[in-house]
Amino acid sequence: MFADMRGSTALVESLDPHRLSAFRRRITRLARLRGGGVDKFIGAGAPVVFDLPKPRPDDARALTFARDLVGVIAHWTAEAEAIRIGIGVHYGAVLCGIIGEEARYEFTVLGDAVNVAARLAQAAKLHGVPILASEAARHATGEPAGAWREVSRKPLRGRRERMPYHTPAALDPPGSGQVREEDSRPPGPRIGT
Repeated sequence: MFADMRGSTALVESLDPHRLSAFRRRITRLARLRGGGVDKFIGAGAPVVFDLPKPRPDDARALTFARDLVGVIAHWTAEAEAIRIGIGVHYGAVLCGIIGEEARYEFTVLGDAVNVAARLAQAAKLHGVPILASEAARHATGEPAGAWREVSRKPLRGRRERMPYHTPAALDPPGSGQVREEDSRPPGPRIGT
């Protein structure tokens, strides 16, 4: 999964560096509490990896982390300048390990699953939701389909194939009437709102 601070370039310009450091600490600590780890920080974003060193049958940890992170950041910024985040969750195989060459080694994760998660985090901003999850991630959670709202099937930026992506229905604000962008029907009842 990939977590990114929305509007970070403009926000960091006026943000106290200690506040940015506190943002990173919150991500790191919560990831550790949920059984994951931050791969590295890339600006104000971070890939967070679960199921290392070996996959576990609990495939919902990334989504639990994502939901918790939305709440933690909202609570933390309630009395100050709001920091909003976009989180992309994808489930798939990655290459992980120490890579590089003698002058510079680093632990990282590589692969299409990482790229999809990063693109989902970017698309979350476009669609005005804090969390977007791929169909693979939605299935991996074992949650019923009614716990999710499909947001789009358009290709993610830089990708050719269409893929459905979803947001947890419980995160829809009451009365938002948000529906999938391709859906011209009026919104129906949603579960979990």
